[in-house]
Amino acid sequence: MARKKKFTDPIDIEIIEVHARFVEVMENVRLETISPEMKLGYLTIMKTLTEKLAMPSKPLHEIMGEIMADAGPLIFQAMQR
Repeated sequence: MARKKKFTDPIDIEIIEVHARFVEVMENVRLETISPEMKLGYLTIMKTLTEKLAMPSKPLHEIMGEIMADAGPLIFQAMQR
């Protein structure tokens, strides 16, 4: 996937690299080990997060608070296993 922007800030570059590594690990290591139930929960959270991040006017701290509320039950459920 080609990037539209060329980033020069070292932190921006590191974020991009971590995102790429995350995708690589999910696709090649983790995804096939997750239960179908957990996949559905994860997919819901990721879709919601992506939709919220796509709203440039929405502050990141607000997005994080909303996602924590959405993800909390999924996290606690996973911890009970």
